[in-house]
Amino acid sequence: MHAVIFDIDGTLLHSAEVDDALYREAVRAVLGEVHLRSTLHDYQCITDTGILRQICEDNTIPRTQDRLDHIRSLFVELLEQHVEAHGPFREIPGAGDLLKTLIASPVHSVAMATGGWRQSAELKLRSAGIHFPNIPLVTSNDHYQRTSIMELALASLGDEFESISYYGDGPWDRAACAELGWQFVAVGTELAGLESYIGHAPVFRDIRAMRKDDMDAVFHVRTSVVENHMSEDQLREIGISRESIADLLEQGELKGWCALAGKEVVGFSLVSVSTREVNALFVLPDHTSRGLGQALLDIAVFNLRRIAPGTVRLRTDPAMPAYRFYLKRGWKDTGETHENGDDVFLELE
Repeated sequence: MHAVIFDIDGTLLHSAEVDDALYREAVRAVLGEVHLRSTLHDYQCITDTGILRQICEDNTIPRTQDRLDHIRSLFVELLEQHVEAHGPFREIPGAGDLLKTLIASPVHSVAMATGGWRQSAELKLRSAGIHFPNIPLVTSNDHYQRTSIMELALASLGDEFESISYYGDGPWDRAACAELGWQFVAVGTELAGLESYIGHAPVFRDIRAMRKDDMDAVFHVRTSVVENHMSEDQLREIGISRESIADLLEQGELKGWCALAGKEVVGFSLVSVSTREVNALFVLPDHTSRGLGQALLDIAVFNLRRIAPGTVRLRTDPAMPAYRFYLKRGWKDTGETHENGDDVFLELE
């Protein structure tokens, strides 16, 4: 089974901007003209309860349950007024259909884990017509820390899982996944993620571990790409062959994953266990822009971190589009260049 967990604002719904503005309005209506940090990025614990704790600390205001309840109820009232005046919140295209697919899937379990409060989350979901009462929903009512909310959502699903994927739109979502060792699927423009779920396959539905008998298909993908293209003869000249990869897989020095379209291998990733490096990430040209590259990268990083926590590395040519792909996903250029060419090393904490 595969666990798939979703944030809500900015991930399932176009609601993040309104949510932030009305939250601030509710806080100031109850607490007065308190100091609020400029953006969500300026807070350390980005949940409705966590931010309120920090607002009280910033302004030396005692944090009481009465104040929390008052702000929360006013915030829900403001959301209700917004819906009445402006109409329902809109879903990210295809979000509802994706949730239906996951609910019906025999190999997926789905939950929601949001930094918002329960009452406001349910109101927004209902207004958008994608409220599914049977999907577990864990919120800032349950804990003020995002990672704890996410862990509670996973626990609500109950079973052991082959993979855990979290869809989110903020850098705090990505950081929480890195801390927990979960695969992260970026949504929205801030993280250069998905802007629509239409045609998006549930994560890892079509990804499996690489086998020795995949070598023909893997080398077909590798020699078919346009960016960083190399022929099989060129690969053999630098010591890469079907035989060498198969042997390293068997020895456990390399681990790999294949993305499938039907029974066809259309992409793959490879990691080196001893050096903690992502060695390869390639997708056939006809299958790009479908999230396969992100999923293959996520499962590679996830498995390296499952072996041992810590920084992972890769190298790429800074003149290639792949370089920008990695930077947008949180990888940092170390400034270190590879001894045999123009490639630079990137790291992900």
